Order: sequence, then structure tokens, then C-alpha cells
Amino acid sequence: MNLFFNQIFTLLTTPPGNLIYHVLLVFTIAGTLQGAILLLRSSQFPQARRTVFGLGILLGLQVILFIVSGLALQGLIDPKTLLPPLDRAVTLLALVWIIWLWAFPEPVRLADSATVLLNLLVLTLFGLTLAFWARNPGTSFNASTFEMIWQGFSLAVVLLGILGLAMRRPNGWGNGLAMLLLAFIGHLLTLIWPMDGDFPGFVRLTQLALYPILLTIVQRFPTSASVRTPVVETDHSAAQPIQERRRYTTDPKTLHALMSLAAEVRADKIGLAMTRGIAHAMLADLCFLVTLAEDKSLSIACGYDLIREVNLDGIAVNKDAIPLLANAIQRGRPLRLPASSTSPDLKGLGQMLGLTNTGHLLSVPIASRERGPLGGILILSPHSNRLWSAEDQAFLSQVSSLFIPILERGQRTFLLETERDKAYQDAQFAQEQAAEAKKKYEEAAKELEMVHEKVSQSQLQAENMAALLVMQEESQKTIESLKTQIEQMHPAGEVGSLPGDSTQLEHELRQALEEMARMQNALADANVIILKLEQRPKAPITSEQVEVIASISQELRQPMSSIIGYTDLLLGESVGILGVLQGKFIERIKASTERIGGLVDDLIQITNLETGKMEFKAESIDLNPIIDNAMAYTGTQIREKNITLRLDIPEASPHVQTDRDALQQIFIHLLQNATAATQTEGIITLRVQLQSESNEHFISIQVTDTGGGISSDDIPRVFARRYRAEHSLIQGLGDTGVGLSIAKALTEAQGGRIWVETEAGSGSTFSVLLPVLLEAEEVK
Repeated sequence: MNLFFNQIFTLLTTPPGNLIYHVLLVFTIAGTLQGAILLLRSSQFPQARRTVFGLGILLGLQVILFIVSGLALQGLIDPKTLLPPLDRAVTLLALVWIIWLWAFPEPVRLADSATVLLNLLVLTLFGLTLAFWARNPGTSFNASTFEMIWQGFSLAVVLLGILGLAMRRPNGWGNGLAMLLLAFIGHLLTLIWPMDGDFPGFVRLTQLALYPILLTIVQRFPTSASVRTPVVETDHSAAQPIQERRRYTTDPKTLHALMSLAAEVRADKIGLAMTRGIAHAMLADLCFLVTLAEDKSLSIACGYDLIREVNLDGIAVNKDAIPLLANAIQRGRPLRLPASSTSPDLKGLGQMLGLTNTGHLLSVPIASRERGPLGGILILSPHSNRLWSAEDQAFLSQVSSLFIPILERGQRTFLLETERDKAYQDAQFAQEQAAEAKKKYEEAAKELEMVHEKVSQSQLQAENMAALLVMQEESQKTIESLKTQIEQMHPAGEVGSLPGDSTQLEHELRQALEEMARMQNALADANVIILKLEQRPKAPITSEQVEVIASISQELRQPMSSIIGYTDLLLGESVGILGVLQGKFIERIKASTERIGGLVDDLIQITNLETGKMEFKAESIDLNPIIDNAMAYTGTQIREKNITLRLDIPEASPHVQTDRDALQQIFIHLLQNATAATQTEGIITLRVQLQSESNEHFISIQVTDTGGGISSDDIPRVFARRYRAEHSLIQGLGDTGVGLSIAKALTEAQGGRIWVETEAGSGSTFSVLLPVLLEAEEVK
């Protein structure tokens, strides 16, 4: 028995018998390739095209090995150094492509990439083996370490192929599994029982058994069943064949659908009429119109179910679930997939359409010369299981070209309707704006009327005051006149004036004096009222107003958080790559949103400070994290302006006890002001020191900028709140009118002091002296 196998192995591994082995493999692969080419011509399946490609590579590898073996037999090359490594490389490459043919009949990007990578690894191993074996060829390649490496590599590839076939299970996968099992047995026996010589006898013997199975790979693709032509007996001696039923119908329903399509003018009905007409003409169970947007996104506009005779609504399409179909429509190419295809397109379509079985698929593009692909027509046969042939594809392609003017007409109609609706909406919006403007005008008129009433009241009060003054002057004149008359009357009385006249005069005088006193009292009361009105203070902010401000601030933070989250998502480019200009715009949006958030925080802090609800809690803190946080908060503005930040802080900063948040805000507002005031490529200096005086400890903060200095006239108004809303900007000051006022309020609320020193043409230094406690002390 051993002698019999030895003779067979010798025949397969030594010339001239090994040439017979090569010829058998070449003719087997060539026969399979011929069958695949015939299938490709008749069906135009993309799977058949991949099969022809893979079989062509297999045939090329075996032809190369056959030619090199012939040259070695003629003594033109050294068979000892080149043939053994080349034989192992061709055998392993053939295994890789056999796995590719059986397991991946449709394009799979990951599998195709892995196949190319394995080919590169095999070629690299072949080059290394050839280089080392040519230097020191041994007596037998089968007994070398290289043989063990090649056989182990081959076994790993075969196991990987068996696993892939078992997981994917394409049509006819059992034959592919049989080929891989035979290959596994051959390589395993070669590895366990190595033989003398340079070529593996077990591997070549199993190859003679497995390669004929490759002939069945063409049979796994469905083909159109041949239609038998029945015959019937007549009175004549010869039988007359019955004419075959037409593949494309022209029954009344089809004509009605096509006539409806030709007469349809509404854009939303053209697609429905088109799919209904195609379904009747092609006898397709399902027909869909797929549209291609300008951004290359796909959607199913509408469809028709021939079995139930109902229209189908449009749905959104996920291009990742149908890669082959999406690529074909975008590139304007037809596509046919049998129901046995392992492509994810059929599964993805089934999930989108709610079908357990999509049947056979045929898609043809709808493309114009000017605009390129506009979409495509998709037909399925889940119920009849009809296989679409190349004739069906050609017929549908010719029909689809006739639909281009109809679709373009529908698109123009849709654009006109869209413009009409937009114009109508614009008109409604204009009417709403006019109504709102009218309402605002009426409100403004009412407010103006109220203002006029207040002005009239003020004028009336002023007139009353003027009248009172006039009355006072007149009364004063009357009093003076009366006094003069009294003085004149006393001498006359002495010479014997009548007593009755004197009594009457005194009575009139008394009445005049009482009237004068009454008018003076009225004038005093009016002056008191005016003084009270002028000195009346503004109403303070109540707790209810504070709650309203806090509620509004919270409502503002929610949309700002959403905006910042979406801008971070866009800047991370997880949903698409951004251009340089787009990225800058989004960064500006984020910076502006964060700025609004800072203003909201400032608003809350100002409200708390004004109402006295700001509570300060002393705690032990380290100055270094406080300074780092302030620098990080203003770091973006500093980097944008290329500003140099110089630090002068103690190397070993002791822990102090003060309010953490208040100190952090003071640092941030001072640095923000300095950053905004300093010009591009300027310098900012931050100094922090601890000072002690009479058992009291202070922290000294100084921030110096190079913003050109502040005018001496503007220095008293630097820390004034809401200054910018009422006056022009302060030259040399970068603050918005809020930050420095907050820093001042926080400093003074803790018993500290803040001031500014400026130098014209150079810059300004803002200083803060804040009382603190050292960590060793107790907070009082």
C-alpha cells in the first residue's frame, strides 16, 4: 500500500508526471472560466463578473507555475532553488482566491481588502523564502523549516475560509466547503507525515480531487428557465407550435396606466402613475421610483404593488444598508441581483420595505445628459420569484429614458408650486408683520398719549406753582400797600379822623394778612411735594424680581448648552468633514455662546450683590489652581491675539482661607479686561503676593496690560456699572462695563480695596488688596 502511494506521489511531484498534474489543473480552471464567461454574457450579473475575475487569477497562477515547471524541465532555470517556493506560493494564493470566490460572490469591501492583504503577505513570504533558500538549498525542501511555515500558513487560511463560509452560507456553499475540507486534509497530512523531495504529494493529490468541484461554482447562479413550446395535434399530419406568451403585457390595465402617466400634470402624482405603468408592463410584483438628491442622498419617492393593486408611500433610504444599489444609482449604472445573493442590499431593502423575501432585484438608472443621474427605477419579485434577465434590463433601460421629460416636467411643476407656496407664505408673513407693526404703532400712540398727559400734568403743576408765586407776590404787594396805608392813617387819626373808618380799615387789614398766610402755607406745601418727588429714590430690586431673573437665566442656559453641544459635535467631525471656513464660523458661534453664558452668570451675580443675598464662605484654598483656572478661562482669547502672559507668583504658595468663588471671579474679570484691552502680540503681567501688617494678612493681586492707558477723566468711571449703556467707550479699557464692577463689588464686600493706576501711551495696572487668613489661623 505504501509502495502504491509512493509511486503516485512520485508521479505527481517529479517530471514528466508533474506536468500532467499542471495540465489537469489548468484545463479544469479553464473549463470553469468558460462557463462563467457564458453566464456573464447571458445574465450580466455582477456576481458572474466577479467569478470571471477570480477564475482568471486562478488560471493565471497555474499557467505561471506550468510555464516555470516546463522551463525547469528544459534545464533553462534551476529547479532546486525557484520551483519549491513558487509551488507553495501558488498553492496558497489559489486557496485565498478559492475562498474569495465561494464566500464573497458580491462585493464586500472588508473581504476584498483582506484578500489583497493576504496576497501581499504570501508574496512577501515567497520573497523571503526564495532569498534564504537560494543561498543554502538543502537536500529536501519538504524537510526544511520553510515547509512547516508554508503548511501552517495554509492551514490557517483554510480554517479562516471554512469559518467564513459557515457564517455567510451563500448559495452553493456546500461545494465550497467540500473543496476547503479536502485542502485542509492535504496540508494536514503533509505537515504530519513529511516526505522526501521538494514538493508535497498529499497536497497535489487532494488538489486533483478538489479542483473538479470548482466546475459547480457557475451552477449556483440562477438562470432564466427555458420555456418549452408545447404542441397540439391538428387535422394535418404536422403539429403546430403554440406561440409563446409575451413577456411584456399590453392589456387594458397597462394602457390605462400609461395613458394616465401621459396625462398627469401634478408633480406628486407623476411618480405614482410611472410606477403603476412600469409594474403592469414588466409584470413586476413591486415597482419603486428612487430619487437622487443634489447631496447624493437617496429616497424612495413612491411605489406600486401589482399584486394588491395599491400605491405605496415613499420612505427614507439608508445608503449604508444598500451599498451596491446606492453606488449603481449614483453612478448611473443598471444592477441585477438574484434572490440567492449574499449582498446586504436585499436584506437592507427587506428591512426598509417590511419584506421577509425581496425576491430578485432589477434597477435601471434615470439619467439626463445635462444633469446626470436623477434617480432610478427599482422592481422586485417577492411573490412571483421572477428572475430578471438581460432582456428585461435592456427593455426597462429603454423605457426609463422616455420618463426623463415627464420627470423634468414634474420637477418644474413642483418648483413652480414651491415658489407659489413660498410667495403665499411671504405674503402671509408680510401681513402678519404689518399687523404687528400696526399693533406696535397703536401701543406707541397710547404711550405717547400717556406721555403727553404726564407732560400736561407737569405743565399744569408748573402753572399752579407759577400762579402760587404770582399770588404770593401780589399778596406781598398788598401787605406792603396796607402797611403803608396804616402808617399814613395813624397821623390822620391823631388830628381827629372818624373812629368808624379806622375800625373798618383794621378789619380789612386783618383779612388781607390771613389770606397772605393761607397762600404762604399753600406754597410751602407745594414746595414740600416737589422736593419729595425730586428726592424719591428708585425702587430696589425685590426678591420676586430676583427669582424671575434666575428663572430666565436658567431658561437661557438650556438652549445655550444645546448649541455648545452641537458645535462640539460638528467640530469633532463625527457627522461629516468641515471646511476651514466652516470650522472658523462654528468656533465663532461657540465662542459667542460661551460669552452669552458668561453674561448670564454676571447678571445673576450682579442681582445677588444688589439684593445682598451674596454669601461668602471662607475655606482653605491653594492659589495655584485658582490662577490656572483663570488662565484656562481666558486662554482662547490670549492665543488668538498672540499675547505673552508673564507670571510673578510665589514658588511655594501657602494655603489661605477666603471665599473660593469670589477670588476666582476677581482673577477672571481682571484677566478678561487685560486681554481685551491689550493689542495683538502684547504683554500681560500677573503678580500675586502675600502681605502682612499688624497681624493681618492680605493677598495682593496686580494685573498689568499694554492697552495704551486710560484717560484721567475716565478713571472715576472705570468701575461704574452700566456705564457703557449710557456713554461712549473708554479708551484703554477692555471691560464690557460689568466685569470690573463685579470685581469691585466682590472685593469691597469682603473688606478689600481695588484701584487702577495708568500710564498714558503704555498701559494700566489694576490692583486688588484682599484680606485673608492663613491656613494656620482660625476663621473668625
